[in-house]
Amino acid sequence: MYTKIALFVTAIIVITFSSNLYQPKITGKVVAITQIAPHPSLDRIRKGIEDEIISTFGDKIKIEFQSAQGNPALATQIAQNFIGKKVDVLVAITTPSAQAMFSANTQKIPIVFAGVTDPLAAKLTKDSGGNKENVTGVSDAPDIEKQVSLIQEFLPKGSIIGIIYNPGETNSHVHTERLEVKLKAAGFRVVKTPAYSTGDVLQAAQGTVPNVDALMLTNDNTVISALDAVLQTAKQKGIPTFCSDPESVKRGCKGAIAPDQYEMGRHAGEMVVRILKGEKGHHIPVLQAPSNRFLSL
Repeated sequence: MYTKIALFVTAIIVITFSSNLYQPKITGKVVAITQIAPHPSLDRIRKGIEDEIISTFGDKIKIEFQSAQGNPALATQIAQNFIGKKVDVLVAITTPSAQAMFSANTQKIPIVFAGVTDPLAAKLTKDSGGNKENVTGVSDAPDIEKQVSLIQEFLPKGSIIGIIYNPGETNSHVHTERLEVKLKAAGFRVVKTPAYSTGDVLQAAQGTVPNVDALMLTNDNTVISALDAVLQTAKQKGIPTFCSDPESVKRGCKGAIAPDQYEMGRHAGEMVVRILKGEKGHHIPVLQAPSNRFLSL
């Protein structure tokens, strides 16, 4: 009887020990996060990511962060630096940062992106829409038809909608093109004004606002980084500004149809957690964050 009990206990110990051998070592791992620019929308995404990682692992995981300060060349340097350090997971917030990270990733380190409007256009997914090796993430593409419907609630058909955007940002270029098509189909006229840097945004706003009835902003990191200049110019003319993220509504935009930035970050953080626990990034499907309605009070 005692021999059987001893054998049973020994078997449990062996099984437990064996299973522990196959558990990934979490302590000492590093997650590197980067974003193209410092502004509240992207900061909320990052907060969601960090909170999800910390709520799971506490202080067992080291989180490093660097902002490219709106500079694509710096985004590339940041990517190369993190990859050279051979961190365990790379997290890229926004399309420019994700593209820089993907292009520089010679070490095949898992990448999780967030705040990418069109992963296919950004070449972060396969032409089929499936995952590329070691890459997954969360798209923030808003529901454009609902965006147009929101504008229709406040402006009559025939109104002129101004769009200030950076054509150099893939996410903004794609969103602007699709938005223009839907706005025109709904009976609006569209005026597009390029702004290739944050320094161009004020001039673009001053040149656009006198000629339009409202502004509509895409998920454009260049423009949102200089949002105060846009809002101040629009306020002087007394025209509403619609946007594509809730944080910009808090700052003064009229309304938005957009994903919740913090929740999108939590979803991306969940992906990071799964990878740290041993899953392959390309086995985790890319998610589309749901759009919500946000209006200023």
